Amino acid sequence: MWPQPRLPPHPAMSEKTQQGKLAAAKKKLKAYWQRKSPGIPAGANRKKKVNGSSPDTATSGGYHSPGDSATGIYGEGRASSTTLQDLESQYQELAVALDSSSAIISQLTENINSLVRTSKEEKKHEIHLVQKLGRSLFKLKNQTAEPLAPEPPAGPSKVEQLQDETNHLRKELESVGRQLQAEVENNQMLSLLNRRQEERLREQEERLHEQEERLHEQEERLCEQEERLREQEERLLCEQEKLPGQERLLEEVEKLLEQERRQEEQERLLERERLLDEVEELLEQERLRQQDERLWQQETLRELERLRELERLRELERMLELGWEALYEQRAEPRSGFEELNNENKSTLQLEQQVKELEKSGGAEEPRGSESAAAARPVPGAPVPQGAWMCGQAGWTPQEHPGLSGEAVGTGEAAGGAEEAACHSFRAAENRELNITII
Repeated sequence: MWPQPRLPPHPAMSEKTQQGKLAAAKKKLKAYWQRKSPGIPAGANRKKKVNGSSPDTATSGGYHSPGDSATGIYGEGRASSTTLQDLESQYQELAVALDSSSAIISQLTENINSLVRTSKEEKKHEIHLVQKLGRSLFKLKNQTAEPLAPEPPAGPSKVEQLQDETNHLRKELESVGRQLQAEVENNQMLSLLNRRQEERLREQEERLHEQEERLHEQEERLCEQEERLREQEERLLCEQEKLPGQERLLEEVEKLLEQERRQEEQERLLERERLLDEVEELLEQERLRQQDERLWQQETLRELERLRELERLRELERMLELGWEALYEQRAEPRSGFEELNNENKSTLQLEQQVKELEKSGGAEEPRGSESAAAARPVPGAPVPQGAWMCGQAGWTPQEHPGLSGEAVGTGEAAGGAEEAACHSFRAAENRELNITII
Protein backbone atom coordinates (compact mmCIF):
# COMPACT_ATOMS: atom_id res chain seq x y z
CA MET A 1 0.00 0.00 0.00
CA TRP A 2 1.24 3.40 -0.89
CA PRO A 3 1.19 6.00 1.81
CA GLN A 4 -2.01 7.96 1.63
CA PRO A 5 -1.39 11.62 0.95
CA ARG A 6 -2.63 14.18 3.38
CA LEU A 7 -5.94 15.34 2.08
CA PRO A 8 -6.95 19.00 2.40
CA PRO A 9 -9.85 19.89 4.61
CA HIS A 10 -13.32 19.36 3.33
CA PRO A 11 -14.30 21.94 0.74
CA ALA A 12 -17.53 22.73 2.49
CA MET A 13 -15.72 23.32 5.77
CA SER A 14 -13.11 25.59 4.19
CA GLU A 15 -15.79 27.61 2.45
CA LYS A 16 -17.67 27.98 5.71
CA THR A 17 -14.58 29.18 7.55
CA GLN A 18 -13.76 31.63 4.81
CA GLN A 19 -17.30 32.91 4.69
CA GLY A 20 -17.24 33.25 8.45
CA LYS A 21 -14.03 35.21 8.32
CA LEU A 22 -15.41 37.45 5.59
CA ALA A 23 -18.62 37.97 7.54
CA ALA A 24 -16.60 38.82 10.65
CA ALA A 25 -14.51 41.28 8.67
CA LYS A 26 -17.64 42.84 7.19
CA LYS A 27 -19.18 43.10 10.63
CA LYS A 28 -16.06 44.78 11.93
CA LEU A 29 -16.07 47.24 9.03
CA LYS A 30 -19.76 47.91 9.49
CA ALA A 31 -19.29 48.41 13.20
CA TYR A 32 -16.41 50.76 12.53
CA TRP A 33 -18.33 52.83 10.00
CA GLN A 34 -21.45 52.88 12.16
CA ARG A 35 -19.53 53.80 15.28
CA LYS A 36 -20.49 57.25 16.50
CA SER A 37 -17.84 59.87 16.63
CA PRO A 38 -18.12 62.91 19.02
CA GLY A 39 -18.99 65.28 16.19
CA ILE A 40 -21.76 63.06 14.66
CA PRO A 41 -25.31 63.59 15.88
CA ALA A 42 -27.42 60.62 17.01
CA GLY A 43 -29.64 60.34 13.93
CA ALA A 44 -27.04 61.00 11.24
CA ASN A 45 -26.85 57.42 9.84
CA ARG A 46 -30.60 57.05 9.86
CA LYS A 47 -31.04 60.24 7.88
CA LYS A 48 -28.45 59.17 5.32
CA LYS A 49 -30.14 55.77 4.81
CA VAL A 50 -33.47 57.44 4.31
CA ASN A 51 -31.95 59.71 1.69
CA GLY A 52 -30.80 56.66 -0.29
CA SER A 53 -27.04 56.58 0.34
CA SER A 54 -25.08 53.42 1.10
CA PRO A 55 -24.22 52.49 4.70
CA ASP A 56 -20.53 52.71 3.88
CA THR A 57 -20.78 56.34 2.88
CA ALA A 58 -23.40 57.27 5.45
CA THR A 59 -20.91 58.25 8.08
CA SER A 60 -18.64 60.16 5.75
CA GLY A 61 -21.62 61.97 4.21
CA GLY A 62 -23.39 62.65 7.49
CA TYR A 63 -20.31 63.69 9.39
CA HIS A 64 -20.07 67.41 9.73
CA SER A 65 -16.46 68.34 10.17
CA PRO A 66 -15.45 70.92 12.75
CA GLY A 67 -14.17 73.04 9.87
CA ASP A 68 -17.69 73.08 8.40
CA SER A 69 -19.10 74.18 11.72
CA ALA A 70 -16.37 76.77 11.97
CA THR A 71 -17.14 78.03 8.51
CA GLY A 72 -20.78 78.10 9.50
CA ILE A 73 -19.80 80.30 12.39
CA TYR A 74 -17.38 82.53 10.49
CA GLY A 75 -18.86 82.23 6.97
CA GLU A 76 -21.75 84.65 7.43
CA GLY A 77 -19.81 86.80 9.80
CA ARG A 78 -19.42 86.44 13.52
CA ALA A 79 -22.69 86.92 15.34
CA SER A 80 -22.71 89.55 17.99
CA SER A 81 -23.69 86.96 20.65
CA THR A 82 -20.63 84.70 20.11
CA THR A 83 -18.02 85.33 22.73
CA LEU A 84 -14.54 84.13 23.39
CA GLN A 85 -15.73 81.33 25.71
CA ASP A 86 -17.98 79.86 23.01
CA LEU A 87 -15.07 79.79 20.59
CA GLU A 88 -12.84 78.10 23.16
CA SER A 89 -15.49 75.43 23.85
CA GLN A 90 -15.86 74.80 20.12
CA TYR A 91 -12.11 74.52 19.80
CA GLN A 92 -11.99 71.94 22.60
CA GLU A 93 -14.78 69.91 20.97
CA LEU A 94 -12.97 69.97 17.65
CA ALA A 95 -9.75 68.81 19.30
CA VAL A 96 -11.57 65.87 20.96
CA ALA A 97 -13.21 64.95 17.64
CA LEU A 98 -9.85 65.06 15.90
CA ASP A 99 -8.24 62.78 18.51
CA SER A 100 -11.11 60.27 18.31
CA SER A 101 -11.09 60.25 14.50
CA SER A 102 -7.33 59.68 14.44
CA ALA A 103 -7.72 56.74 16.87
CA ILE A 104 -10.49 55.25 14.73
CA ILE A 105 -8.39 55.59 11.60
CA SER A 106 -5.41 53.88 13.23
CA GLN A 107 -7.61 51.00 14.45
CA LEU A 108 -9.13 50.63 10.98
CA THR A 109 -5.71 50.46 9.36
CA GLU A 110 -4.62 47.76 11.83
CA ASN A 111 -7.74 45.69 11.06
CA ILE A 112 -7.19 46.01 7.33
CA ASN A 113 -3.54 45.00 7.67
CA SER A 114 -4.45 41.95 9.77
CA LEU A 115 -7.08 40.88 7.21
CA VAL A 116 -4.59 41.24 4.41
CA ARG A 117 -2.00 39.17 6.30
CA THR A 118 -4.48 36.39 7.06
CA SER A 119 -5.69 36.29 3.46
CA LYS A 120 -2.10 36.09 2.23
CA GLU A 121 -1.27 33.24 4.64
CA GLU A 122 -4.38 31.28 3.65
CA LYS A 123 -3.56 31.79 -0.01
CA LYS A 124 -0.02 30.50 0.51
CA HIS A 125 -1.30 27.47 2.40
CA GLU A 126 -3.81 26.64 -0.32
CA ILE A 127 -1.17 27.03 -3.02
CA HIS A 128 1.08 24.67 -1.07
CA LEU A 129 -1.75 22.12 -0.85
CA VAL A 130 -2.44 22.37 -4.56
CA GLN A 131 1.22 21.82 -5.35
CA LYS A 132 1.32 18.82 -3.02
CA LEU A 133 -1.79 17.33 -4.61
CA GLY A 134 -0.31 17.87 -8.05
CA ARG A 135 2.85 16.01 -7.10
CA SER A 136 0.90 13.10 -5.65
CA LEU A 137 -1.30 12.97 -8.74
CA PHE A 138 1.78 12.86 -10.95
CA LYS A 139 3.16 9.96 -8.93
CA LEU A 140 -0.10 8.08 -9.22
CA LYS A 141 -0.16 8.55 -12.96
CA ASN A 142 3.35 7.15 -13.21
CA GLN A 143 2.43 4.17 -11.08
CA THR A 144 -0.63 3.42 -13.19
CA ALA A 145 1.44 3.59 -16.35
CA GLU A 146 3.80 0.73 -15.16
CA PRO A 147 2.63 -2.88 -16.01
CA LEU A 148 1.76 -4.96 -12.93
CA ALA A 149 1.85 -8.69 -12.55
CA PRO A 150 -1.55 -10.31 -12.40
CA GLU A 151 -2.60 -11.45 -8.98
CA PRO A 152 -5.29 -13.67 -8.00
CA PRO A 153 -8.52 -11.82 -7.47
CA ALA A 154 -8.86 -11.50 -3.77
CA GLY A 155 -11.26 -8.59 -3.45
CA PRO A 156 -10.85 -5.31 -5.38
CA SER A 157 -7.76 -5.17 -7.47
CA LYS A 158 -5.11 -2.48 -7.20
CA VAL A 159 -6.18 -1.01 -10.51
CA GLU A 160 -9.61 -0.39 -9.21
CA GLN A 161 -8.16 1.11 -6.06
CA LEU A 162 -5.96 3.38 -8.11
CA GLN A 163 -8.85 4.38 -10.27
CA ASP A 164 -10.88 5.19 -7.19
CA GLU A 165 -8.01 7.22 -5.79
CA THR A 166 -7.57 9.07 -9.08
CA ASN A 167 -11.26 9.82 -9.20
CA HIS A 168 -11.11 10.99 -5.64
CA LEU A 169 -8.08 13.14 -6.43
CA ARG A 170 -9.81 14.62 -9.47
CA LYS A 171 -12.75 15.55 -7.31
CA GLU A 172 -10.45 17.06 -4.73
CA LEU A 173 -8.63 18.98 -7.46
CA GLU A 174 -11.90 20.28 -8.81
CA SER A 175 -12.97 21.31 -5.32
CA VAL A 176 -9.59 22.92 -4.72
CA GLY A 177 -9.89 24.76 -8.06
CA ARG A 178 -13.32 25.97 -7.09
CA GLN A 179 -11.97 27.03 -3.70
CA LEU A 180 -9.07 28.78 -5.38
CA GLN A 181 -11.47 30.55 -7.75
CA ALA A 182 -13.58 31.60 -4.79
CA GLU A 183 -10.47 32.69 -2.94
CA VAL A 184 -9.35 34.69 -5.98
CA GLU A 185 -12.75 36.33 -6.18
CA ASN A 186 -12.69 36.98 -2.46
CA ASN A 187 -9.20 38.37 -2.74
CA GLN A 188 -10.29 40.62 -5.59
CA MET A 189 -13.25 41.78 -3.54
CA LEU A 190 -10.99 42.34 -0.54
CA SER A 191 -8.48 44.24 -2.65
CA LEU A 192 -11.32 46.37 -4.03
CA LEU A 193 -12.56 46.96 -0.51
CA ASN A 194 -9.01 47.75 0.55
CA ARG A 195 -8.64 50.26 -2.27
CA ARG A 196 -11.94 51.86 -1.36
CA GLN A 197 -10.98 51.94 2.28
CA GLU A 198 -7.62 53.43 1.40
CA GLU A 199 -9.35 56.08 -0.70
CA ARG A 200 -11.72 56.81 2.17
CA LEU A 201 -8.77 56.91 4.53
CA ARG A 202 -7.02 59.37 2.24
CA GLU A 203 -10.18 61.45 2.04
CA GLN A 204 -10.50 61.34 5.81
CA GLU A 205 -6.85 62.27 6.16
CA GLU A 206 -7.39 65.19 3.79
CA ARG A 207 -10.45 66.22 5.76
CA LEU A 208 -8.50 65.89 8.97
CA HIS A 209 -5.74 67.96 7.44
CA GLU A 210 -8.29 70.57 6.41
CA GLN A 211 -9.78 70.42 9.89
CA GLU A 212 -6.34 70.90 11.38
CA GLU A 213 -5.77 73.88 9.10
CA ARG A 214 -9.14 75.31 10.05
CA LEU A 215 -8.38 74.71 13.69
CA HIS A 216 -5.05 76.41 13.21
CA GLU A 217 -6.80 79.33 11.53
CA GLN A 218 -9.33 79.42 14.35
CA GLU A 219 -6.49 79.43 16.86
CA GLU A 220 -4.87 82.31 15.00
CA ARG A 221 -8.18 84.16 14.90
CA LEU A 222 -8.67 83.50 18.60
CA CYS A 223 -5.18 84.80 19.28
CA GLU A 224 -5.86 87.85 17.15
CA GLN A 225 -9.16 88.41 18.93
CA GLU A 226 -7.47 88.06 22.30
CA GLU A 227 -4.76 90.47 21.17
CA ARG A 228 -7.39 92.93 19.97
CA LEU A 229 -9.31 92.58 23.23
CA ARG A 230 -6.13 93.22 25.21
CA GLU A 231 -5.33 96.23 23.06
CA GLN A 232 -8.87 97.54 23.48
CA GLU A 233 -8.67 97.07 27.23
CA GLU A 234 -5.31 98.84 27.31
CA ARG A 235 -6.67 101.68 25.18
CA LEU A 236 -9.73 101.97 27.41
CA LEU A 237 -7.54 102.07 30.50
CA CYS A 238 -5.28 104.68 28.93
CA GLU A 239 -8.27 106.73 27.86
CA GLN A 240 -9.81 106.48 31.32
CA GLU A 241 -6.52 107.63 32.80
CA LYS A 242 -6.27 110.48 30.29
CA LEU A 243 -9.89 111.62 30.69
CA PRO A 244 -9.31 114.16 33.53
CA GLY A 245 -6.35 115.71 31.72
CA GLN A 246 -8.30 115.77 28.48
CA GLU A 247 -11.23 117.48 30.20
CA ARG A 248 -8.90 120.14 31.58
CA LEU A 249 -7.32 120.55 28.17
CA LEU A 250 -10.73 120.88 26.60
CA GLU A 251 -11.72 123.57 29.09
CA GLU A 252 -8.49 125.46 28.43
CA VAL A 253 -8.96 125.09 24.70
CA GLU A 254 -12.53 126.38 24.98
CA LYS A 255 -11.31 129.37 26.98
CA LEU A 256 -8.60 130.09 24.44
CA LEU A 257 -11.08 129.77 21.62
CA GLU A 258 -13.45 132.15 23.39
CA GLN A 259 -10.65 134.67 23.88
CA GLU A 260 -9.58 134.34 20.26
CA ARG A 261 -13.17 134.78 19.15
CA ARG A 262 -13.54 137.93 21.23
CA GLN A 263 -10.24 139.29 19.95
CA GLU A 264 -11.26 138.53 16.40
CA GLU A 265 -14.60 140.25 16.99
CA GLN A 266 -12.87 143.33 18.39
CA GLU A 267 -10.35 143.35 15.56
CA ARG A 268 -13.20 142.97 13.09
CA LEU A 269 -15.05 145.93 14.64
CA LEU A 270 -11.88 148.05 14.66
CA GLU A 271 -11.17 147.10 11.09
CA ARG A 272 -14.72 148.00 10.14
CA GLU A 273 -14.46 151.39 11.85
CA ARG A 274 -11.11 152.00 10.19
CA LEU A 275 -12.54 151.09 6.82
CA LEU A 276 -15.51 153.41 7.41
CA ASP A 277 -13.14 156.24 8.34
CA GLU A 278 -11.07 155.56 5.25
CA VAL A 279 -14.21 155.53 3.12
CA GLU A 280 -15.36 158.82 4.64
CA GLU A 281 -11.93 160.33 4.06
CA LEU A 282 -11.96 159.09 0.50
CA LEU A 283 -15.44 160.52 -0.02
CA GLU A 284 -14.36 163.86 1.47
CA GLN A 285 -11.26 163.87 -0.70
CA GLU A 286 -13.40 163.05 -3.72
CA ARG A 287 -15.82 165.85 -2.84
CA LEU A 288 -12.95 168.32 -2.39
CA ARG A 289 -11.39 167.11 -5.61
CA GLN A 290 -14.65 167.58 -7.44
CA GLN A 291 -15.05 171.02 -5.88
CA ASP A 292 -11.50 171.96 -6.84
CA GLU A 293 -12.16 170.64 -10.30
CA ARG A 294 -15.32 172.73 -10.59
CA LEU A 295 -13.46 175.79 -9.32
CA TRP A 296 -10.64 175.12 -11.73
CA GLN A 297 -13.14 174.73 -14.57
CA GLN A 298 -14.83 177.98 -13.55
CA GLU A 299 -11.47 179.71 -13.33
CA THR A 300 -10.45 178.36 -16.70
CA LEU A 301 -13.76 179.55 -18.12
CA ARG A 302 -13.18 182.98 -16.61
CA GLU A 303 -9.67 183.06 -18.01
CA LEU A 304 -10.96 182.05 -21.40
CA GLU A 305 -13.62 184.75 -21.20
CA ARG A 306 -11.01 187.30 -20.24
CA LEU A 307 -8.81 186.21 -23.10
CA ARG A 308 -11.73 186.52 -25.49
CA GLU A 309 -12.56 189.96 -24.06
CA LEU A 310 -8.95 191.06 -24.44
CA GLU A 311 -8.97 189.83 -27.99
CA ARG A 312 -12.11 191.84 -28.65
CA LEU A 313 -10.56 194.91 -27.02
CA ARG A 314 -7.42 194.52 -29.05
CA GLU A 315 -9.55 194.24 -32.17
CA LEU A 316 -11.49 197.37 -31.16
CA GLU A 317 -8.30 199.24 -30.42
CA ARG A 318 -6.99 198.24 -33.79
CA MET A 319 -10.21 199.36 -35.39
CA LEU A 320 -10.14 202.65 -33.44
CA GLU A 321 -6.57 203.23 -34.45
CA LEU A 322 -7.59 202.64 -38.00
CA GLY A 323 -10.51 205.04 -37.49
CA TRP A 324 -8.27 207.68 -35.94
CA GLU A 325 -5.82 207.32 -38.72
CA ALA A 326 -8.61 207.74 -41.22
CA LEU A 327 -9.79 210.80 -39.27
CA TYR A 328 -6.34 212.27 -39.22
CA GLU A 329 -6.04 211.72 -42.92
CA GLN A 330 -9.46 213.24 -43.54
CA ARG A 331 -8.68 216.30 -41.42
CA ALA A 332 -5.32 216.71 -43.08
CA GLU A 333 -6.75 216.47 -46.57
CA PRO A 334 -9.08 219.10 -48.07
CA ARG A 335 -12.66 218.30 -47.75
CA SER A 336 -14.33 216.98 -50.81
CA GLY A 337 -17.83 217.58 -49.77
CA PHE A 338 -20.65 217.02 -47.46
CA GLU A 339 -21.40 213.53 -48.86
CA GLU A 340 -18.08 212.10 -47.73
CA LEU A 341 -18.77 213.38 -44.23
CA ASN A 342 -22.11 211.71 -44.21
CA ASN A 343 -20.50 208.40 -45.21
CA GLU A 344 -17.99 208.78 -42.46
CA ASN A 345 -20.74 209.61 -40.02
CA LYS A 346 -22.53 206.44 -41.03
CA SER A 347 -19.41 204.36 -40.47
CA THR A 348 -18.85 205.97 -37.09
CA LEU A 349 -22.46 205.38 -36.17
CA GLN A 350 -21.98 201.72 -36.99
CA LEU A 351 -18.89 201.64 -34.79
CA GLU A 352 -20.83 203.36 -32.04
CA GLN A 353 -23.56 200.74 -32.25
CA GLN A 354 -20.95 198.00 -31.97
CA VAL A 355 -19.44 199.75 -28.95
CA LYS A 356 -22.87 200.02 -27.34
CA GLU A 357 -23.44 196.33 -27.86
CA LEU A 358 -20.09 195.63 -26.23
CA GLU A 359 -21.05 197.93 -23.36
CA LYS A 360 -24.28 196.04 -22.87
CA SER A 361 -22.37 192.73 -22.73
CA GLY A 362 -19.86 194.19 -20.23
CA GLY A 363 -22.43 196.18 -18.22
CA ALA A 364 -21.77 194.15 -15.08
CA GLU A 365 -18.12 195.25 -15.04
CA GLU A 366 -18.73 198.92 -15.97
CA PRO A 367 -19.61 200.21 -12.45
CA ARG A 368 -16.08 199.44 -11.24
CA GLY A 369 -14.65 201.93 -13.71
CA SER A 370 -17.48 204.48 -13.29
CA GLU A 371 -15.34 206.83 -11.20
CA SER A 372 -12.66 207.17 -13.86
CA ALA A 373 -15.34 207.53 -16.53
CA ALA A 374 -17.14 210.23 -14.51
CA ALA A 375 -13.92 212.13 -14.08
CA ALA A 376 -13.45 212.15 -17.83
CA ARG A 377 -17.04 213.17 -18.57
CA PRO A 378 -17.95 216.94 -18.75
CA VAL A 379 -19.92 218.46 -15.94
CA PRO A 380 -23.51 219.18 -17.04
CA GLY A 381 -24.11 222.87 -17.68
CA ALA A 382 -20.40 223.73 -18.10
CA PRO A 383 -19.40 225.38 -21.39
CA VAL A 384 -16.93 223.05 -22.93
CA PRO A 385 -15.87 223.34 -26.53
CA GLN A 386 -16.65 220.37 -28.63
CA GLY A 387 -13.10 219.81 -29.80
CA ALA A 388 -11.64 220.06 -26.34
CA TRP A 389 -14.26 217.64 -25.00
CA MET A 390 -13.39 215.16 -27.66
CA CYS A 391 -9.69 215.57 -27.02
CA GLY A 392 -10.15 215.14 -23.29
CA GLN A 393 -12.27 212.07 -23.88
CA ALA A 394 -9.72 210.68 -26.30
CA GLY A 395 -6.80 211.35 -23.93
CA TRP A 396 -4.83 213.83 -26.06
CA THR A 397 -4.60 217.66 -26.11
CA PRO A 398 -4.40 220.17 -28.92
CA GLN A 399 -0.83 220.85 -27.94
CA GLU A 400 0.09 217.24 -28.70
CA HIS A 401 -1.62 217.50 -32.13
CA PRO A 402 -1.19 221.10 -33.29
CA GLY A 403 -2.21 220.24 -36.81
CA LEU A 404 -5.66 219.28 -35.68
CA SER A 405 -6.29 221.97 -33.09
CA GLY A 406 -7.81 224.59 -35.37
CA GLU A 407 -9.69 222.23 -37.52
CA ALA A 408 -10.95 220.24 -34.57
CA VAL A 409 -12.25 223.40 -32.87
CA GLY A 410 -13.74 224.84 -35.99
CA THR A 411 -15.26 221.80 -37.62
CA GLY A 412 -18.65 222.52 -36.20
CA GLU A 413 -21.59 220.31 -36.47
CA ALA A 414 -20.37 218.47 -39.55
CA ALA A 415 -17.70 216.45 -37.79
CA GLY A 416 -19.22 216.51 -34.34
CA GLY A 417 -21.16 213.27 -34.65
CA ALA A 418 -18.22 211.22 -35.84
CA GLU A 419 -15.86 212.68 -33.30
CA GLU A 420 -18.33 212.16 -30.50
CA ALA A 421 -18.85 208.54 -31.52
CA ALA A 422 -15.12 207.89 -31.70
CA CYS A 423 -14.50 209.46 -28.29
CA HIS A 424 -17.40 207.52 -26.80
CA SER A 425 -16.05 204.23 -28.13
CA PHE A 426 -12.56 205.11 -26.90
CA ARG A 427 -13.96 205.84 -23.43
CA ALA A 428 -15.76 202.46 -23.30
CA ALA A 429 -12.59 200.60 -24.30
CA GLU A 430 -10.63 202.47 -21.63
CA ASN A 431 -13.21 201.54 -19.00
CA ARG A 432 -12.94 197.86 -19.96
CA GLU A 433 -9.16 197.97 -19.70
CA LEU A 434 -9.47 199.46 -16.22
CA ASN A 435 -11.95 196.78 -15.18
CA ILE A 436 -9.68 194.02 -16.47
CA THR A 437 -6.68 195.43 -14.59
CA ILE A 438 -8.72 195.62 -11.35
CA ILE A 439 -9.82 191.99 -11.67
